[in-house]
Amino acid sequence: MTHSLYAFLVLGFSFVPPLDELWSDVLESDFLHYKNMNEQSDWVRQVWDIPAVGTAGWGRNMTLENTITNPLASDVGAVGINGGDPGLEIRVSAGEPKGGAVKGAEIASARADMLYGSFRVGMKYTNQSGTCGAFFFYYNDSQEIDVEFLSKLYQNPSTKPADLLLVIHAGPEVNSSLLFRPSTVPFFPADGYHEYRFDWTPERVTYYADGQLLWDTTNGVPFHPGGLRLNHWSNGDAGWSAGPPKQDAFMHFSYLKAYFNTTNSAADLKLKCRDPSDPQAVCKVPDQTSPPDPRQSTVFLSPNKGLPVNSSPPPVNPNPPPPPPAEPNPAPVVNSSEPQKKVSPDNSCGGANGYTCLGSQNGNCCSSYGFW
Repeated sequence: MTHSLYAFLVLGFSFVPPLDELWSDVLESDFLHYKNMNEQSDWVRQVWDIPAVGTAGWGRNMTLENTITNPLASDVGAVGINGGDPGLEIRVSAGEPKGGAVKGAEIASARADMLYGSFRVGMKYTNQSGTCGAFFFYYNDSQEIDVEFLSKLYQNPSTKPADLLLVIHAGPEVNSSLLFRPSTVPFFPADGYHEYRFDWTPERVTYYADGQLLWDTTNGVPFHPGGLRLNHWSNGDAGWSAGPPKQDAFMHFSYLKAYFNTTNSAADLKLKCRDPSDPQAVCKVPDQTSPPDPRQSTVFLSPNKGLPVNSSPPPVNPNPPPPPPAEPNPAPVVNSSEPQKKVSPDNSCGGANGYTCLGSQNGNCCSSYGFW
């Protein structure tokens, strides 16, 4: 595991004796303040189509327009500027599609060099039945770590707890029954924002919800670097997503935080902690042990939280060093092959006397015709 001078400290692995993990890099996104997806570079909206297959009644169509920014209207409330729940919205469009595919959306991290780490997302799921949503790490179909949500399971809030679907995709050499875990949580994902987290090390994957341990497994642990994805879709398959939803369905994201090791040797690890002047800086990453409230600030450790920032000039040193001493005027260069001229005593130069003004008390400029 790569350790770095600019590292992030993750504490609180409750399933083993106290353990500290050091991660060298960070990706933090404050979705509550994202105004325009075109003004950031951490996430890429995906466009792709999958036709209907097997028991799916419809295909899937991931579109740009179904990823919507809805930043907080003010810092004292919990309403977005478009109304409703604030944050990044990923929508599944309602009704039977005319083109044969249900419109959804997916965003992928621009970084695809993440190898082990702690990954967390603040999210409120839809209350519209008929969609599947996911927060996951992905390299390929046999190197994947998922937290998945089926909204058809969240239609009766009086029957808590609810199930999340925790999935690891590995190769055929691993028994698939060891890689899938329905895990109950003491809340409904559509009730409000909650933090979903997985920690990935070379030996294990561990899942949490609001800091509560859900599942710890050592089976099928991925070993290849990749990136993160958030998506929301429906294809009408009664055995999985069901749907499509009767009304537009939204997943609302308030933040994403990733603390990880990078396989990119050129990654800029400077300024990762808030005290970049300290070459040994280590930032302690706090655990989220209760539902994250969008009306209260959450802890971000990176300087700009994924938001666009205006460049500014470097600060002025209040005690600048004194200027260097002035260089003395260089002595005139004399060509030793020419006869030496006398310094002019009477402000004349050149002419029959052959005087020179160089070095005279009146300056070094005069006419070669005998006058100034």
